[in-house]
Amino acid sequence: MLTVKQLEKSFGDTKILKGIDFSMEKGDRVVIIGPSGSGKSTFLRCLNMLEKPTKGTITFEKVELNQHNLANLRQKIGMVFQSFNLFSNLTVENNLILAPVKTKKMTEEEAKKKAKALLKRINLEDKADVYPDSLSGGQKQRVAIIRSLMMEPDIMLFDEPTSALDPEMIEEVLTLMKEVAHEGMSMIIVTHELEFAREIATKVIFMDQGKIMEESPPEELFEHPKTERLREFLSKIK
Repeated sequence: MLTVKQLEKSFGDTKILKGIDFSMEKGDRVVIIGPSGSGKSTFLRCLNMLEKPTKGTITFEKVELNQHNLANLRQKIGMVFQSFNLFSNLTVENNLILAPVKTKKMTEEEAKKKAKALLKRINLEDKADVYPDSLSGGQKQRVAIIRSLMMEPDIMLFDEPTSALDPEMIEEVLTLMKEVAHEGMSMIIVTHELEFAREIATKVIFMDQGKIMEESPPEELFEHPKTERLREFLSKIK
């Protein structure tokens, strides 16, 4: 489904990603962990070209990503950010219907019907006509997730989706993500929520200093780390 070969990303003279090789199949749920500054978010942003790689290739569903096919492929790659990225000048409903209508994926009537159903799913159907500033952090993030689902993507990328939330709001977002995962969505998630990773991941990746240091099923990676660096990281984050 997704293959990355020798991916590098530099900002000026600073090399952030140092030759990443990675692959996943449809239905995989990949969780990426690692210390701050290890390149996790940069890697995720490269996967849909929010950051243009310095070197290497990204192939999605047998098509190599480039500037010419990016708009079409982005419709299949959903992205959820830690800072929500909702449009503050649009109502919740208009945030949800904007992309599918603009890309002609749905008519406005179809998009509104789907938006209503998704808002009902997360118990926010009464928030359709309000603006994002009136929502809690947990509500904003759940709206951001269903906004991505509106486009019916083939894969969803989550960049630390709970890091900006108060503790009591984290669980409602993780619960929605679990539901989406159990419905078969392919996912790549950058997070520090280790128990969530244990429960949801088919594979966990540990990144440090711009490289993938370890890659294993969750039980193996958490219970039998192969490197001292991962053992040290796990001992601190626990």
